[in-house]
Amino acid sequence: MADFLAGLIPLFIAELASATDEQINQARDAALEQIANHGDDLQFGGKHRRSSRTALARAFALLARAEGGVTALGSTRAPPSTRGAPA
Repeated sequence: MADFLAGLIPLFIAELASATDEQINQARDAALEQIANHGDDLQFGGKHRRSSRTALARAFALLARAEGGVTALGSTRAPPSTRGAPA
């Protein structure tokens, strides 16, 4: 799963780079709903595993938009506009 997330999170960060606030809110709500309803499939497998894994990657990409980014899987992810910005 770590390799899957490490590969997909940067793609979602790039996809969300030009998103409007409304699009960000919609993506957040969709990821939250998917993870809340089918998060057990992430750990144990099931018919919603693929969509739950994608929702988790999108959630990390959304968190990366926060000031300072997000640290997960041993690295910090942040949108290009905040990399190297003073804390």
